Amino acid sequence: MARSGAGTIMSGVVVVMWWCMVVQRLEATVFTVGESSGWVVGVDYDTWAKSKNFKLGDLLVFDYSSAYAIDEVFENDYNTCNIDHPISSDNSGSTVISLLNAGPHYFICGAPGYCAQGMKFIANVTA
Repeated sequence: MARSGAGTIMSGVVVVMWWCMVVQRLEATVFTVGESSGWVVGVDYDTWAKSKNFKLGDLLVFDYSSAYAIDEVFENDYNTCNIDHPISSDNSGSTVISLLNAGPHYFICGAPGYCAQGMKFIANVTA
């Protein structure tokens, strides 16, 4: 059974899109937030994040105890350490976040009081 030209082209486009996604994932960098310290009080996350070159598709890995949480928030909530309206939130003790959009991503500790103690950073993601 012969395939139409449009069907063949569409299949080719799907294969190319799939291959681009595979290559992007292979090129992704995995960043463990806080390195060997993990997500805890006492780490200078601002300096840590500024030393990194985050790109689309990279992964952030957060390892932490049950005392903490990780929230992605809007800029205003980041600036005020407001945990009431997170974009996403997790307190499982091990969180992996895919950086899927270019621009700043704001992360804070979602457990009360820890953001004000420095558990926050901005991941500036480039395309």
